[in-house]
Formats: sequence, structure tokens, C-alpha cells
Amino acid sequence: MITNLNAYTNTRPSFKAKLTVLNSNSPQITGGYSSSYLKEKADEYLQNGNFERAIEYYKSALNSDPYNADIHLNLAKTYGFSSRYKEAIPHLQAYLNRYPQDIENITLLGENYKKAGMYAKAIECFNSALGIEPNYDYAKRNLLDTQNLRLSCINPQKARQERYDTAIKNLTEAVKIAKNFFPSGYMDDMKDMTVSFDKTSKMGGRTNIAQYEHNKRKISVTEEYTYADPKLTGAYLIHEFVHGKDNDPYTSVREEQDAYRIQAQYWTQNVKDIYDPEMDYVAGLYNQSAQALDDRVAEIYRLRDPSIADVSYNHPPSTRSPKVFKLSKAAQQPLKAYDIIV
Repeated sequence: MITNLNAYTNTRPSFKAKLTVLNSNSPQITGGYSSSYLKEKADEYLQNGNFERAIEYYKSALNSDPYNADIHLNLAKTYGFSSRYKEAIPHLQAYLNRYPQDIENITLLGENYKKAGMYAKAIECFNSALGIEPNYDYAKRNLLDTQNLRLSCINPQKARQERYDTAIKNLTEAVKIAKNFFPSGYMDDMKDMTVSFDKTSKMGGRTNIAQYEHNKRKISVTEEYTYADPKLTGAYLIHEFVHGKDNDPYTSVREEQDAYRIQAQYWTQNVKDIYDPEMDYVAGLYNQSAQALDDRVAEIYRLRDPSIADVSYNHPPSTRSPKVFKLSKAAQQPLKAYDIIV
């Protein structure tokens, strides 16, 4: 993720293990600056999407502070955002030498192995994470996805059929979950809408989990969630159906707040057996107070697009003639189901 917007933190052991010292081969841009200053500058570049410059500063920071686990982790994530997966691996390993129980970054290491085509290593990481937290969906879905990718090397046709069957089963169940959660008749005017696992847009190097495209009347869930638990997929469909319900191409702060509220209500009331840090974070804010979630959503969306409207063309519904909003370029992009974390 580009910035650490979620409030949860991983439990980290109190003992200190020796980190692997890596030869960063970074350009000499230290100029006598402290590693904390260099990391701060790198973080700024990372948040702004300037990955190459962020990498330079993180590597220079490691020259001054080669045992700093957080710098290793941020550098690894930046390499991942740049699709340089093999280069991310040693820095994740260095971080995990310090925090070996961090299941999120054990899984992230596995994901980098997977994207680098090193399937056996990836499966080992996912199984390790699941050994610590059996209900961690990120590790589960990556494990199943990697097993399918490995099968495709041996029997491509069988792998394609298995992936297709899983996608249909998952989406069918997820749509049913969403329909049952909404009030009776809520989705009657959305029968023309299609839902699929597909490629989604990217922001800051990370694939959007889901998005609604009004001109196509289509909700796309990233294909990376093909093997996700249908209850998790259903949470994102619920969010996007709120967007689709308006039957207009506009988004607004109010619309996003309402979508997150409903999504949080579903997760809090119905899902007890899935560990998903992103949804748990949204639900945690909502359980703190609906206003806390509203404030966070407003903060993130106004940062993304300072000109975003407080209310949109058809949200909330009104008997008055709706105002036509002129949206900025950013607001006209496909809606993202998880801007608050991405």
C-alpha cells in the first residue's frame, strides 16, 4: 500500500534477531543526512508514486542503517509496486528475520515468490502463514491460486477449467450473499448489471479490489480474488452495489461513506471466521462509531480528489431536480472499493 492508512498493527516478538545485511549498491545521495531523514524522503516519494526515486532513498538509508527492518519492508513493497519481485524478496526476508511471526508479510513474501514464478517457495510461505493463522484469507487465496498456476505448467486446460469453475461458484455465492443482506427488492433494478472477476485499474502500483463502471453496468472484482472466500467477495460486491443503485456515473463523499457503512455492517454482523485486515479495519472504525468511519472515508477521498463533491447526482435520493456535477479527472476514474486502504 502507498501509505499506512489502516490502524491495525501486527503483533511483533520482543526479542531481537539479527537482520541479514544486504549490499544495497545504492547511489550515494546520503550527503551526510541521517537514515531517518532519508527514509522520510523515500516515504514521500513512495506516497507520490515516484517508485524509482523512493528506491534510491531507501537504499541510501540502508547504507546508513542496514539493520532497520522498516526500511527493508518499505523497500520491498516499493520493488513490488514496480513489478521487481525478485528484488523485493531479500528485503522481505531481512524484515522477517526480525519479525518471523508477521503473517501479513510472510504472505507478501509468498506473493512475490509467486509473481516471480517461484511457486514451490510461494506455497511454503503461504502454508507458513496459515500455520500461524488458519483463517487468513489472503494466504488461503494465494495458496490456491499458486497451486492452480503450478497445475497450468503441467496441464493448462485442466487448470483453466478449474479456475473457471471456482470463479463461477465464488461469484454465484457472493451475489447471493449480497442479495440476502440488502432489504427485499433493493437489487430489483440492477438485474441488468454484470459481475465478474477481471483485471481492474491500478492506483499507486496496487490493483483495485473492485470497481463499478456505470457505462458498462459492470462490477469487476480483481481476478486476484478468484479464490477468496465468497463471504469476503460478497463484502466488496455489497459496496459496489451501493454505487450501482444510484444508476448514475457520479461519486461523492456521501456516496462513499454510505457504501463503507453498509459494507461494515455486513462484515460486523455476518463474518466471524475470516481474518482480513482490510475489512477488519473498516469494521473496527465503524464499531468505534459510524462517524469515525465517515471521517476517515472523507479524509481519504478528499486527499485523492480535493474537488470531489459532498453529494452526487443521485445520492442521496431527492425529490428535487438533481444538480449536474462537473467532476475532476480523478473523480471520473472507475470507482474503487478500497481507496481507504489503497
